[in-house]
Amino acid sequence: MRNLNRIVSAAAVSLAVFAAGLQAGPADAGTLERLKSYGKITLCADRDLLPHSSSTMDPPGFDVEVAQEVARHLELELGFQWVAAFKGQRAIRNLYAGDCDIFMGLPKDKDFLKEAFRLDVTEPYYTGGFAVLLSKDAPSTNLEHYKTKGVAVDIMTVPDFRLFERGFERKLYHGTAKVVEAMKSGEVQAALVPALEAGWLAHTHRELGLRVLDRTEKQYIYPMGFGLRKKEQDLKQAINEALAKIEASGRLKELREKYGVVDLKPDDGSKPEKKAAVEGGSGEKAAPTQVAEAKADPAAPAQGSEASALEADFPSDPASIKKGYSLYKQACYKCHGPNGVSGGTRPDVRAFAGDHYEMFAIVQAGVVDRGMPAWNEYLTETEMKQIVVYIKSLPKPE
Repeated sequence: MRNLNRIVSAAAVSLAVFAAGLQAGPADAGTLERLKSYGKITLCADRDLLPHSSSTMDPPGFDVEVAQEVARHLELELGFQWVAAFKGQRAIRNLYAGDCDIFMGLPKDKDFLKEAFRLDVTEPYYTGGFAVLLSKDAPSTNLEHYKTKGVAVDIMTVPDFRLFERGFERKLYHGTAKVVEAMKSGEVQAALVPALEAGWLAHTHRELGLRVLDRTEKQYIYPMGFGLRKKEQDLKQAINEALAKIEASGRLKELREKYGVVDLKPDDGSKPEKKAAVEGGSGEKAAPTQVAEAKADPAAPAQGSEASALEADFPSDPASIKKGYSLYKQACYKCHGPNGVSGGTRPDVRAFAGDHYEMFAIVQAGVVDRGMPAWNEYLTETEMKQIVVYIKSLPKPE
């Protein structure tokens, strides 16, 4: 993604103008002029997330090299602000705060932009998403062939949820590199993983004979563009014009080939839609479910009767409980046991003595010293509440 060794005075100008922009109208017409005044545009990027970005610049990463080309066309130096991309919306907040001007690899999607309402996304510089990755000895290119054998996925990504809903046996891993290791050892033959990472690993480990299919279901395809603050439409227009020139010159094609980028197409052969239902994170990896920016305050005082306030905050209708059960099976049961019945290694969640709000706070923040992750990195507020409602609906242990 991006790092920026900014001069203190330039940073001060950037933050001052951004702060002033918060009080301005819906559009800031002077963003590009401001950037040109001190000759730099700042990119938020992860310092160690090839093929996206690398602070060592050896190689710089696909996102970084595309951003460098755009910066040249805008006659600006490219600076970097290094962020932890795996934190999803928390990483994007650096863009909101004015720490950088652009954030690469965000989906050009109406649902994503509805949630991230302060952002806008340029025209795509590649069409990515999740691709089918096959081992050298995989007997079929049809994912259904592996439905009972197991399909490897990166845990808590869109394919994890979608394949679960369709009754697939999933093999869960943390990261595409771990999936490739599993393929190398023979644990799995097929995977559904971020296309950019799959293409890069296949490209740089040719000895493994990995195959990345350029055809996948429409629901797994995401046009990826530059993310920027919504009010900065002059910058968006300038970047779109620069991308068009880079595409026309053939330079964008060269960079795609350099990093093994697979431009995904839907199975039916039609053009990928300019928008797709997104539930996941920053760039392809991200694809943990988008986390709502404004989290509920579990300690907020109830309005009206306690029962009605609880029902308003934690709807316990059958549909919510059913969804909570589905989410529990994906996120919780391996540690806490099926139906909340602990296998002995983790607490029996049915015996939790706290109320809904206290349980929500634990699900949201995690218990790091006991190995429980903070699920607000992966689930929305509504999804976490649905898990709580499901657990609270279970009978207490005898």
